[in-house]
Amino acid sequence: MRAHRAALYLLAALAAACAPVERAPERHPSLAKSFQGQFAVGVAVEPGHLEGLEGRFVAWQFNSLVAENAMKPPALQPQEGRFDFARADRIVDFAARHGMRLRGHTLVWHEETPAWMWQEADGRAASKERVLERLRRHVHEVVGRYRGRVQSWDVVNEVIDASREGCLRADKWLEVTGHDYLDVAFRAAHEADPAARLFINDFHTTQPAKRRCLLEVVRGMLARGVPVHGIGHQMHVDLVEPKITEVEEAFAEFAPLGLESQVTEMDMSLVVGVVRHPGSDAQLAALQAERYAELFRVFRSRREISSVTFWGLSDGRTWLDRGTRAGRGDRPLLFDADLEPKPAFWRVIPPAAGRAATRAEVVSKSAPSAPAGGTP
Repeated sequence: MRAHRAALYLLAALAAACAPVERAPERHPSLAKSFQGQFAVGVAVEPGHLEGLEGRFVAWQFNSLVAENAMKPPALQPQEGRFDFARADRIVDFAARHGMRLRGHTLVWHEETPAWMWQEADGRAASKERVLERLRRHVHEVVGRYRGRVQSWDVVNEVIDASREGCLRADKWLEVTGHDYLDVAFRAAHEADPAARLFINDFHTTQPAKRRCLLEVVRGMLARGVPVHGIGHQMHVDLVEPKITEVEEAFAEFAPLGLESQVTEMDMSLVVGVVRHPGSDAQLAALQAERYAELFRVFRSRREISSVTFWGLSDGRTWLDRGTRAGRGDRPLLFDADLEPKPAFWRVIPPAAGRAATRAEVVSKSAPSAPAGGTP
């Protein structure tokens, strides 16, 4: 019996020794603190990312949040007049508890518009006036609920098409309302929360034709007295495109408008076109680190940039390896699937923060783990 008990103790000790250790997120420097006084550093999350170790990681590394999906129109109002704020509220409440800023994403997007927006109860197509009134009510309800808690909104998302006269995407919104939906959405958001910063958000703002069209649309809105406060540059980039000079040109060309700029959906794919860039994992990590370093040098140089938001928490939480992209092995972010910093992380943070982290890691080898709940 004594030998049996000793064997059980030995097995238990071995199991404890082999069990994964929850490592404190606070042992590495905080992105948010590293860029304090320059711009906010944000991340796109789902409510489930805000629990346990991931929640502590988010609170330590970032000082701004955006809902990846929980604030899109079908998520908030799946049926006309029936709102569901439960998932969005969890993100808003987490931000409030940790003193974080919030971006609202998004009030209008052609890919995420509920079907009821376009139809009457009897199946007839809704009129322009009916659609605009529904839009106005949705914006008032959503922005009004989070008044004073969401500091900036992507009011409209991906509306620019440089191949078209007039520069607006040929979607249902344009078909039914003309350009009026832009003005209605921005004015309604401003009415619901006059202090919120209102953005037009789009991709490929580094491409000259797209940029010219976006400038044309925004100038037209400003001329009509529409309250536009900023440009959202998504920045889904890869290891090759866009060139750093094109990124510099993009911000420089928008600067004369006198509006804020925000990097809203930052990630860097290892897939160029449709194939993974050639090279070993270590070589790709080094290329990615250098590209991220160059981009952040540009971001730090632009006074009009008020925030940089990563579109995903880690390589294990990226949209670039989900759905039709699943299985590509893309690793576009600063942290790996285990929330460990990659080479790009150490190239992005200012050198002083990296030196401080090195000293902290030396101390941590002979000291207890950092306490839970680190808040930026």
